[in-house]
Amino acid sequence: MRLLACLLLVVIGLLSYDIYAGRNGYVQYQQVSAELDKARERSELLTRRNQALQDELGDLKQGSAAIEELARSELGFIKEGETFYRVIAAGPSDTQN
Repeated sequence: MRLLACLLLVVIGLLSYDIYAGRNGYVQYQQVSAELDKARERSELLTRRNQALQDELGDLKQGSAAIEELARSELGFIKEGETFYRVIAAGPSDTQN
């Protein structure tokens, strides 16, 4: 009977060790959880960085469009490949009756 009790105690100890420190055990679970938390933090950081870059790119595109529009209206800016036409309204001296 004593031998059976010792044998059961050893089996329980081996199973406990396997659950705690064996493959896919509690220790490995803790390590993988810590790695997952780090990966999530890194992913969130990169997501925020990407969003900031997209916002900055949008601002630059919007700013370029506003600057271009101002240059066209105030300074007569013409892009390469465009043709400029000036339309002059007829004044009182230009009309012949």
